[in-house]
Amino acid sequence: MGIVLRQSAKTVLITYIAFALGYINTLFLSPLVLSKEEIGLVRVLINVSYLFATLASLGSANIPMKFFPYFKDRKLEHNGILFFILTIGTAGFSLFVTFILAFKPYIANIYSGKAPLLMDYFYYLIPFTLIAIYSIIFDSYIVIQQRPVVPNFIKEFLIRAFMTIWLVLLFFKMISFKLFVINIILGYALALIILILYIWSLGLLFLKPNFTVFKSSHFKSIVVFAGFALMGNAGGTLIGNIDSLILSAYKGLGSTGIFTIAFFIATTIEIPKRAISQAVIPHISESNKNNEIEKLDIIYKKSSINQMIVGGVLFLLVWCNIDGIFHIIPHGEDFITGKWVVFWIGLSKLFDMATGVNQEIIGTSRFYKMDLAFYSLLVIIGIVTGFIFIPLYGLTGAALSVAISTFLINIIRFFFILFSMKIQPFSFDSLKILCIGGAVYLTDYLLPHNSSFIIDLITRSILLLIMFATLVLLLKVSEDINIVVHKLVKKYIGKRF
Repeated sequence: MGIVLRQSAKTVLITYIAFALGYINTLFLSPLVLSKEEIGLVRVLINVSYLFATLASLGSANIPMKFFPYFKDRKLEHNGILFFILTIGTAGFSLFVTFILAFKPYIANIYSGKAPLLMDYFYYLIPFTLIAIYSIIFDSYIVIQQRPVVPNFIKEFLIRAFMTIWLVLLFFKMISFKLFVINIILGYALALIILILYIWSLGLLFLKPNFTVFKSSHFKSIVVFAGFALMGNAGGTLIGNIDSLILSAYKGLGSTGIFTIAFFIATTIEIPKRAISQAVIPHISESNKNNEIEKLDIIYKKSSINQMIVGGVLFLLVWCNIDGIFHIIPHGEDFITGKWVVFWIGLSKLFDMATGVNQEIIGTSRFYKMDLAFYSLLVIIGIVTGFIFIPLYGLTGAALSVAISTFLINIIRFFFILFSMKIQPFSFDSLKILCIGGAVYLTDYLLPHNSSFIIDLITRSILLLIMFATLVLLLKVSEDINIVVHKLVKKYIGKRF
């Protein structure tokens, strides 16, 4: 877990620097420069493009996650696995273009009433989807080779940096909103080019036609796996985006814009999960290949406890300061209706982190087909709850729909891994975290509020963070965290005193 922790720490550092930039973009510049409808449009364009990319890639981005260990051989250019997945992705894009053009009238019929602005930018989805397909393929290819830091930098930081530039240009009226949207797509394209150049610099850009995978004894298994991955990804992506899609159709892009701001605040909590997931996938894939259940159990438990700690403190910091956060946002009074969106989405993200890397374990194991069954059930639940709760409760209904789906899929995965592999992520230390979180929240409830929301936010955050961190270290909740802190103290403080 030491390598995983180091890789995760680097990725988390980059991600949080990127988050600081994302904070400026999403919670300051966007509300300052864009209308609620325009914010909603940008979210829908990005989300829908990646939804389409997930479907159009035909499961190709998932193939390295499970089968790379079987073809791994640098001298043989990894037996053409990159060429293979790019071929699938390109074929899938061709099918996607045919589909999207054929169904445009039906899509227009759904959104032209409440979200007419979306249809004005409909054709932008085609190039955006192509860029997204190749981005997720190349990202998957390099991450499985234990090179997650630079791809994460490009995905998390660079794209946000481009967004900052475009928003500043729009603020000074140097570009129109239409050119702003075009520049967003070009920013993603440039990020893709940089990722490809990085892979090339490592000597891993093996694009020469190589049909080894097609001739391999694993080919049939790969095709079956890709098919199940496609359906599973479709389910997972729909669950993640059904909120904004239904919300835009029923309540318009303005509500989607508010939801975007609130959702961004809540997703602060899950940043460590994304970093840890990228770092552990190669190790989980290798362990599943070799049937090393004990190693999987260690990764499972450590991922859960470390994610609970970081996710728990972030959830508390966000929710205990939620009113102050909305005060900071320009025109925050227009967005504070999304307050309970933050709570429900944040709570679901925290639960997702607490249950550890369950999806990664199932998705790289011989049971990967079961995840499709889970997703199929949850897609139905997500769609049904979305159509029930969104018309009734609007923004909060969309958040409840997402939360219910997230809770259910993690509960199902937990019990499946427990019964099939006889491992589970929780321990007595998990209970310690819950008690620490409860004590910190009670302390926040008892703390008096300062009349200045900025001073209140800063002092409250510092006090809660110190209390949480102190209790975690004293109670020795995470061996990894205690070791890291001990080394840092010895290295930087021990020399001085």
